[in-house]
Parts: sequence; structure tokens; C-alpha cells
Amino acid sequence: MGKGRQDRLRNAWDELYNLLNELEYMVLIVIVEGLRDVQALRSLGFKGQIDVCSQLAVSEPEFAESLSRKNTSILVLTDYDDEGKKINRHLTQLLEHNGVKVEVGLRRQFGRIMAAIGVYAIEDLDNSAMRVQDI
Repeated sequence: MGKGRQDRLRNAWDELYNLLNELEYMVLIVIVEGLRDVQALRSLGFKGQIDVCSQLAVSEPEFAESLSRKNTSILVLTDYDDEGKKINRHLTQLLEHNGVKVEVGLRRQFGRIMAAIGVYAIEDLDNSAMRVQDI
């Protein structure tokens, strides 16, 4: 890997860590797809509230309604693959219908940073972080 690529990768990771640190103060809760996503965010130092949208006994409309009772500002941080984008669209619509502010700009910012890192699944961030430390 060339020096310029290494620098861009380090800068993207710095930006991601800064965003994760600020995120606790920007939204009340982050919604992810699964438990591995929670583990990845925790391993990167995120201390804010996280909830998982793939709860087995709860439908998406019930999940969205439950969240809207407790939260006014949410980040839906699903993967950036087709399935994750579909979940994001659907949950965002349900949450906004229930009066919740969904932080779509923050999601775009995460997507841009993750693309620079070359990762498209939240759960892969912790493994990628370990590899970048070796650079």
C-alpha cells in the first residue's frame, strides 16, 4: 500500500473515531442490524445507546413505535449493502411517520467514511480497525 493510500486510510479512521465520539451527543440512540454490529461499535469506543432492529419477536412497525415513544433523534446505522439499505429505508419511514427525527445526514457521513475505509458492513469495522493498526 502506497504512502498516500495509507494516509487517506488513517485520516478516514480518525474521522470515524471522531464521529463515534461526537455521536453520543448528537443522537439519543443508534439502531443496528445485529449483535455483531453492537460489538463492533463498542470495540471502537462508542458508549452511547444502541438497539438492535432484528429482534425476533418484534415486527418492524412495533419496533419503530416502541422507539418513537422514548426517542426524538435516532441514527439508523444498518449495513450499506442492499439488505441494509432496504431496512434503513423502511425503518426511517416508520420512525418519521411516528414523529422521530432520523439523522439521515449522519448516515451519509458514515457511509462516506466507510467507503473510504473499504468496509460496507458495520460488523466488519472492528476487524478492519485491527488491520489498520498494523500499517
